[in-house]
Amino acid sequence: VMNYMDSLEKSVDDISSTIFDDARSHWDNRFIEIKKMDGSENPYKLHHELGDIMLAKVLIVRDNKSLEKAAHSINDIETRFKNVKCLDTTDWANPSPSFINQLYCMIQLSKIITKGALMRDEFRGSHYKPDFDLNQPKDFDPHEYIDYLEQKQYGEVTEEKFPSGHLDYMKRFQENNEKWLKTTVAQYKNNQPEITYEEVNTSLVTPRPRKYD
Repeated sequence: VMNYMDSLEKSVDDISSTIFDDARSHWDNRFIEIKKMDGSENPYKLHHELGDIMLAKVLIVRDNKSLEKAAHSINDIETRFKNVKCLDTTDWANPSPSFINQLYCMIQLSKIITKGALMRDEFRGSHYKPDFDLNQPKDFDPHEYIDYLEQKQYGEVTEEKFPSGHLDYMKRFQENNEKWLKTTVAQYKNNQPEITYEEVNTSLVTPRPRKYD
C-alpha cells in the first residue's frame, strides 16, 4: 500500500480544497431542504411499505408480473416521498433527517434491483425465475458439463456419450451463460436507473451448473 501511494503522481494535498468545500456545501444544503419537508407522509411508514413490497415481490423466487407491479408501487412511493414530513427538525442527536435521506437512497436502490431483476430472465441463484427454468435432469452431475466442454473442444459431441436428456440440458445451460453470465451495471440517468451488462471473466474457473437438491 505504501509503495502504491508513493508511486502516485498526485496526493490529497494537490486536490483543490474547493472540491471538499463544494461537497460539504452540497450536503449541508441537502439536510436544510430535508428539514423543511412538511408534507403529510410519514417516512417511517413509507419505509415499512417499501420493505413489504421488496419482500413480497422481489425476493428469491421471482416472476415478471410481480416485478412489474413492484416497479409501479416503488414509483408511487417515490412520488409520495416528495410529500414527506420531517418529524424532528432539531440539530442535536436527531436521526430523522438522516433517515429521510437514506430512505431516498433506498427507493433508488429498490428501483435498480427491481428493474435489474425484471430484465434478467434466467433461473440462477437469486435470479430464480421458474418461468425460465432450464429443467435440469434429476440425475445430472455438474462434472458432466466439464466433460461436455472438453469433448466439444476436440470435436462434435454425440447424444450417446451422456445420459438421456443431459446433452440438451447442457446446450441450454451454455446458451443461457452466453446471454446472462454478465454483471449487471446500473447508472442513474434522467431520474431513472439505466441497466447495462459487463462480461464476467471466467478464465480461471469454468462455470458449471448448480445442483439445488
